[in-house]
Amino acid sequence: MRAVDEQFSLQEACGFLYICENEGISLRELGMLLRAQPHTVSRIVARLSTGFGNRASDLVEARTLHHDNRVRTLHLTERGRTLCRTLNSIIMQAVPILDDGEGAPAATRPAAGATWASASA
Repeated sequence: MRAVDEQFSLQEACGFLYICENEGISLRELGMLLRAQPHTVSRIVARLSTGFGNRASDLVEARTLHHDNRVRTLHLTERGRTLCRTLNSIIMQAVPILDDGEGAPAATRPAAGATWASASA
């Protein structure tokens, strides 16, 4: 996310990931997932759709439902889909932080005493 804009907050990144997983989610549903107030959700969506100043994020677009003008749903733009695929690929290649007890292969586990940062380098 920081490659798109260095100023993205953790809450904005979480909002984007929720939208990736639940495309078509309403602003209200996103607020419930983020446990955020409506004004905070609106700020997050504004940041993900237009950015601040002259730096446009253009990752998400809000659409109004045809049968209910009060409800806006969130959808990924093409740029958002590309970032979503990139993040998914990074996540799928990540080294697990905790041993899940299922005997992950030694090649994917960090050596004893190694930190996560040195194991993923």
